[in-house]
Amino acid sequence: MMQFTIDGRSFDLGRVDQSVAAGSVEQRTISNTSSMDHPVHLHVWPMQVIEIGSRATTTPIWQDVVNVPARSRTRGRIAFDEFISTAVYHWHILDHEDNGMMGVVSVT
Repeated sequence: MMQFTIDGRSFDLGRVDQSVAAGSVEQRTISNTSSMDHPVHLHVWPMQVIEIGSRATTTPIWQDVVNVPARSRTRGRIAFDEFISTAVYHWHILDHEDNGMMGVVSVT
């Protein structure tokens, strides 16, 4: 049976998967080792996409949902400003999300 995880772990609402300092800007690389594209959504903070499918974008693109092509990676920058909050990030394929492809980020 296929496992649906992020960083090798299934979703647990009681766990914080990522802790981030408020006001920081972080660059994130999201890798996809599967044979299908995966759209990713981080609640609250949009991502400035700088690389899609291991190819640099010609101009940065602000997106709410970011595609990570099959067997590839996407890189982006996230400004964790204005909102001090705890939120989730998840894959926008419902059966994958429902089966564990979610995480919790806490900005303090």
